[in-house]
Formats: sequence, C-alpha cells, structure tokens
Amino acid sequence: MVRKIAGFINSIVMKAGTLFVVLAGIQLVLMVFTATYGVIMRYFFRSPEPISYELGTIFLVWTYVFAMPEVEKDGEHITSDIFTQLMPVKVRRFLKKLISPILGIVFCSVLTWKGWTGAMYSLKIKEISVSVWAEPIYPVKIMIPVCYGLVVLVLLSKFYKNIMSYVTGEHEEEDPDEIKISLV
Repeated sequence: MVRKIAGFINSIVMKAGTLFVVLAGIQLVLMVFTATYGVIMRYFFRSPEPISYELGTIFLVWTYVFAMPEVEKDGEHITSDIFTQLMPVKVRRFLKKLISPILGIVFCSVLTWKGWTGAMYSLKIKEISVSVWAEPIYPVKIMIPVCYGLVVLVLLSKFYKNIMSYVTGEHEEEDPDEIKISLV
C-alpha cells in the first residue's frame, strides 16, 4: 500500500516537475523578449513603459518557483560543502540521505502553509501591484505555495526512497568527494 502511494506521488512529481520546467523555460524566453521590448522603447523611442519591467519581475519569480521541484528532484541545488568535507563519509551520507530531506520538508512545508495563507488573502482582496500598470499579484502569490508544495512532495519521495534503500541495505555507494549536503 505504501509503495502504491509512493509510486503515485512520484508519478505526480515527475509529470508536474517536467511541465513546470517547460513553463519556466518558456517564461525565460518571454522575459528576454519583454526586456528587449523595454530597452528598445526606452532608448530608441525615448518612451519608457512599465509593462516590460513588471512582466520581467513576474516571469522571474515564476521561473524560479516553477523550476524548484525539478532542480530538487535532480539534486542540482547549489551546495556548500566547506564543513561537510571534514566529516566522515558515513556522516555525510546520513546527512544527505536522511537529515537534509527532513529539514527541507519542514522548511518547505512551513513556506507552503504560510504562503498559501498569504495567497488566499491576496486572492480574496484581488491584490494588484502599485505600479502604473496595476497588474494582479494574486496569481503569482498562488503559484509560490503550489510549487513549494510540489517541492515537499519531491522531498517526501526522496526521503521514502532513501529510507527504503537503508532498510533493504541497497543504498548506493557514492564517491566520498561527491557527497554534498543540500538544504533546499
């Protein structure tokens, strides 16, 4: 039963992660076009407009939060291994496989919970930006807890796989120099 649930969660994480990374890539391209448009309007036509800056900011936030689940799933976060390289290999492996996912789950769960509270309030009051364009902010605020929730699912999936590998004794041997700790 637990394996079925874990498999179901993992399939959701895989599909959503792939979809969000594609969306993040599209938004990066759109960000380039809006920034180029803003530069052309400002410096060639001497007619600055706020839309390109606002859209660029929205796309930047969405690109970050959309890419987070996939980056975590692939273990590609920026890591700092200054102190962990001084630890024994077994301690590093324990920190990476068990402690890091637990801390990440707690951290991202709180961000999801508090972010959802803020997003629902923003939706309730139909929050808009204070810029000249006055675009709605609540869609951005809603996607932040959604993506952090997906990161929680990724971390739960990782934690389950790591626990099962320790229980069955099948944890893969890693190069000791490649064990780096990532705390989301």
